[in-house]
Amino acid sequence: MANCQVCNKEISLTLIDMGLMPIANALLKNAESKSDYHSLQVLLCSQCKLFQLSVRLDPKTIFNNYLYHSSYSSSWLDHARDFTIKTKGFIDFSKNNFILEVASNDGYLLKNFEQERFKVLGIEPAKNVADIAIKAGIPTESIFFNEQTAIDLVNRHGKPKLIIANNVLAHVPDIKGFLRALEIICSDNSYISIEFPSVINLIKNVQFDTIYHEHFTYLSLNTLKQLILDINLKIFKVENLTTHGGSLRVWLTKKTNTVKIEDSVNIEMVKEIKSEIFNSSTLISFSKKAFNRKEKFDNFVKKVMNENKTIFAYGAAAKGISFLNFCGNSAKKISGVFDKNKMKQGSFIPGLSIEILNPNYIKEIKPDYIIILPWNLKEEIIKEFNFISNWNGKFVSFE
Repeated sequence: MANCQVCNKEISLTLIDMGLMPIANALLKNAESKSDYHSLQVLLCSQCKLFQLSVRLDPKTIFNNYLYHSSYSSSWLDHARDFTIKTKGFIDFSKNNFILEVASNDGYLLKNFEQERFKVLGIEPAKNVADIAIKAGIPTESIFFNEQTAIDLVNRHGKPKLIIANNVLAHVPDIKGFLRALEIICSDNSYISIEFPSVINLIKNVQFDTIYHEHFTYLSLNTLKQLILDINLKIFKVENLTTHGGSLRVWLTKKTNTVKIEDSVNIEMVKEIKSEIFNSSTLISFSKKAFNRKEKFDNFVKKVMNENKTIFAYGAAAKGISFLNFCGNSAKKISGVFDKNKMKQGSFIPGLSIEILNPNYIKEIKPDYIIILPWNLKEEIIKEFNFISNWNGKFVSFE
């Protein structure tokens, strides 16, 4: 058994054990390349209420050369623009218009503020992605955000009015240290916006494919509040989002800030407790449902193979790669995975050696079935490639 990464208590509760799996974003250069496999198991600390991996890999082996680019999703770009508009109406930037984003990716969000002459700075540890942001005119530093780098950033740039940390908490192996770093860079008048997929939705909707080595933790509001008890930060507002199958946007500030704590905080915390996501019976049920979905996928593949029809997939994102590897041998029947990201095209899915293809080939190949792996972008994908109905092609998803 593993010990909790926060309180060091021995953990006895398991959400799911997915066995040995490759690192989702460690794409292969050719079909003959071999993947490294590591245990992928999610545990729950009964004291901290933190869902966490039993084995945490070195983040430098995962994020130094990262191939996820936010700008390839039109719906995600819309989400960023909406955030920008709402934030400008919510926060007074007249005395301080400095905005810092941690895990800023290719600058997809900060460009909305930069275009309106805000002072912006992105922090992106993956140098290949940071370089893209810099070329687009977004000041970006390729460093890991922690307590030491936070001190250095304050010394060189001052304290921002707004700190953004979207979909990054799950990616840090030392989540308590990360939160302390946010406290360091936050002034009494700063605001912090954090977004993360809600573990309620993960469990309720059996989103086991969002589990992979790059995600060290799976969060709830109750967990986050527990983690900041001894840190000079408070949660004052919570928003429910539809992104990533259901996420939370949590607003924090220093405890010394007089901003009122909104009812949304308590409402979300009560909802989590009533959902019974921390109960052992719920954990057992989740694992059973995940393996049932794997069996459903196996049966679908057998049926299609018996009909001598072709199966392709769309979306070589981490969640899709995790899903396919969990399904194992049946997934090897997939002839290819389409993806818009040019940096991924020509590479191969780790663990399965399925080639990643340019979507331009869809019309040429005419697949009988395309499995939509990023189910959170299902409507966007179907709308863009609805022409597959011209040859009676069908979209399939297993969410």
